[in-house]
Amino acid sequence: MKALNILIVDDEALLRQGLKSMLQNEDFINQIFEASSGNEFKTILLQHKVDVILLDIRLRDMSGFDLLKEVRISPGQKVIAVTGLDGVELIINLLKIGVHSIVYKLDGYNEIIKSIKAVINNESYFPANILKIIQSNAQRWDDVHGVILTFQEKELLKAIASGATTKEIGPQLKMSPATAETYRTRLMRKVGVPNTAALLAYAYRNGLL
Repeated sequence: MKALNILIVDDEALLRQGLKSMLQNEDFINQIFEASSGNEFKTILLQHKVDVILLDIRLRDMSGFDLLKEVRISPGQKVIAVTGLDGVELIINLLKIGVHSIVYKLDGYNEIIKSIKAVINNESYFPANILKIIQSNAQRWDDVHGVILTFQEKELLKAIASGATTKEIGPQLKMSPATAETYRTRLMRKVGVPNTAALLAYAYRNGLL
């Protein structure tokens, strides 16, 4: 295997540093770059040759999913999504957008190494829990669509997650409580959930919050 340049994209410094420390012991690693945000990610891609991108899906300034839609990844670069999120819709849409592998953070370092070695040889590698999601959702694959939220919908989600009531949310978003309630109802219908608790659970699992 040729010596690889790896880019670790994660907003948690401890995780980046720990992963970098372990990767430095591998004999197939050349350089390791770090990015804590979408903007740093874009800058490093412009300035350096990167072979493998280890991309966290939840970043502070934007989701890794949105980042992949915005940035052009060259054919020779491999993207491994490394995530703590377990939303089925998120996993399916990551696969649809073309990531080369997905690893859950809880699965550990060995799974990341297996993924790197597989994708750099143009092979697919998905841990058993990801394969289970692929298999169990094969019949509804084309029916799963990425959820794109408007700015107001994102702000509404943040307000709900903060514990604010509908009466409190209205003034925060410069709308009447009745309008805020209408937006909340429409948002639940948009993502296909029955209540606010389910809406928040969906948002956290799929990286919308």
